[in-house]
Amino acid sequence: MDPLHPTDPPQVGRYRLTARLGSGGMGQVYLARTASGRKLVIKVVRPELASEDGFRTRFAREAEAARRVGGFHTAQIVDADPEADPPWIATAHIPGLTLAQAVREHGPLDPPALRILAAGLAEGLDAIHRCGLVHRDLKPANIILAADGPRIIDFGVARPMDADSMTTHGTVFGTLPYMSPEQTESSRVGPASDVFSLGTVLAFAATGTGPFTGGTMAETLRRLLGPTPDPGEIDPPLRALILECWNHDPGRRPTPDLILARFETDDLHSSWPSSRFAAPEESTALPSKPPGSTDSGQAPPFPSAAPVTTRGDLPHHTREQTSSPELREEATTPPRAADTDSDGKRSRKGLYIGAAAVTALALVSALLLWRADIGDVEDTAAEEAEVEGPVPIGEHDDHVNTVVFNSDGDTVATAGSDGTARLWDVETGELIATPKSFDGHVWSVAFSPDDATVASVHSDGTAQLWDIDTEEPTPLPGHTGYVRSVAFGPDGSTVATASDDRTTRLWNGRTGEFVDTLDGHTDTVNSVVFGPGGSDLATASKDGTARIWDIETGEPHATLDEHDDSVWSVAFSPEGAFVATASEDGTARIWNAGTGEPRIVLDGHDGPVNTVAFSPDGTLLATGDESGAARLWDAETGEAVTTLEGEHTDAVWSVAFSPDGATLATASDDGTVLLWEIG
Repeated sequence: MDPLHPTDPPQVGRYRLTARLGSGGMGQVYLARTASGRKLVIKVVRPELASEDGFRTRFAREAEAARRVGGFHTAQIVDADPEADPPWIATAHIPGLTLAQAVREHGPLDPPALRILAAGLAEGLDAIHRCGLVHRDLKPANIILAADGPRIIDFGVARPMDADSMTTHGTVFGTLPYMSPEQTESSRVGPASDVFSLGTVLAFAATGTGPFTGGTMAETLRRLLGPTPDPGEIDPPLRALILECWNHDPGRRPTPDLILARFETDDLHSSWPSSRFAAPEESTALPSKPPGSTDSGQAPPFPSAAPVTTRGDLPHHTREQTSSPELREEATTPPRAADTDSDGKRSRKGLYIGAAAVTALALVSALLLWRADIGDVEDTAAEEAEVEGPVPIGEHDDHVNTVVFNSDGDTVATAGSDGTARLWDVETGELIATPKSFDGHVWSVAFSPDDATVASVHSDGTAQLWDIDTEEPTPLPGHTGYVRSVAFGPDGSTVATASDDRTTRLWNGRTGEFVDTLDGHTDTVNSVVFGPGGSDLATASKDGTARIWDIETGEPHATLDEHDDSVWSVAFSPEGAFVATASEDGTARIWNAGTGEPRIVLDGHDGPVNTVAFSPDGTLLATGDESGAARLWDAETGEAVTTLEGEHTDAVWSVAFSPDGATLATASDDGTVLLWEIG
């Protein structure tokens, strides 16, 4: 949960907004209160979606469909205005973790809780089907474990039973690992499709693993359409139920009412561990001034996301194999000393929005009809993007470790092993400023969201903030090893630094005061980046893992541990739903930021992958590797789009998109920075 931004409206309809809960491809989600103080969750639709033909009609239809189901099994719709500009929908606030969060934080459910989950979901699906609807997207993230049992949420893809399962554009709705086989074939689907998904949800709840989830969408599809998998070590009656739900013949799956009849409901509620799934109390202090106001009376510009920062390296690298901890477990061995070279050369080494903000997921919203298309999941190559250039901009006398754009896209900052950080004019290529030289290497730089400050981190263990106008530095002391990476939070109030001392430190972005230490990696922390909401932070480490941290608690809520070697770089997708990582093992990977589950493996690099960044619209992923090549990938399918090679003569250690997504900057150990125009 985050404070309202200055540009947020103070009120939507009759409801007073109190906090931001998150955002996604369809709009911004807020916590709100009625005049009497009751909590609500409101989603406000993005204007460009609201302007689409037929949107408001579909919005009203789906809201009314969800309203018919009622609130006993779902998050009750309280109000909606399809004709507002932009449209919005309000639902009841339901405290509790989603099933995905509960399994991630507490592990698989025990048999008594699983029986209650199965009975509650069956009862909910029965209510949905009796209203003539098919949910079509039953998955762990769409189930809230409330105090009185599970609630099914997000009716955004729910359709009448007599409706086609595709839009006029041929978009398949749902989430692939939890779809039924008939959903993937784009045929009409009925209530039995939800029953197949119920079996998959129960298998996940019992084991902590999605039974059909593969490394790519194509692999997931093959698993889904192939032989029925073994659901794992599960209580025999539930195991048998899951296998019945997975029957490839929809007509032979049990109906929800028959599933419910298998359970002795009188004994179920006493076994529901409601306190285990409770969400922490939210703090929703109101701003002292209305959103959008400042001391000067002028509305400041909307704060933009901090540039993705990555870390650089030295020309000669030692490669050590690292072991990965078991899934969902944090390392428990004492931290070992970080590997640092005596000569100064470097050695090669997350829409989750927090449990307190889980109510944002409780939207029974028609808007999911406009989620990112799953589209064609066959193994077909993505169309090649048109790339022009490159145009050289700036150079250092040694390796260039990091390049970042400012929020306007007219300036880039670079960090070099020649001991300098430099600012360059994008249009002319002229050097604007070199604030200070350092003894050693400048590993990383980052602009503050208002572009007034640049942060830099160095091989002498220091970090600093410097005012671009006055060039006055503010030191950030405390690390005991090389400082490898730096990032600003999206509102500029927090700065994070990552170090060889195995820690990530948080600082006040305006005063430089120390705030907190995130401790848990067992080796050098190579990269750090904030999620777009500012409540999450991702780190990448030489210990072979990346972690996603809840900044408020200082604890990781996901450990990404399927790389076979050092993880050099990490980046959030623009809406915060996914995290990408780059590794010494020669792969880049895309993960679900909420669950930590692997989504796509990107193969094809010639050697270690050093850096990764999402395009501003989230459709492309850029990577750079040891061979001097940068690559563009389709972020949805994982298919290679194009390779940018033949220009850099040494490793590419940093890639960055301009804010408008039209330009990609690449920084290399050959001392150059290149700009590539992306058509």
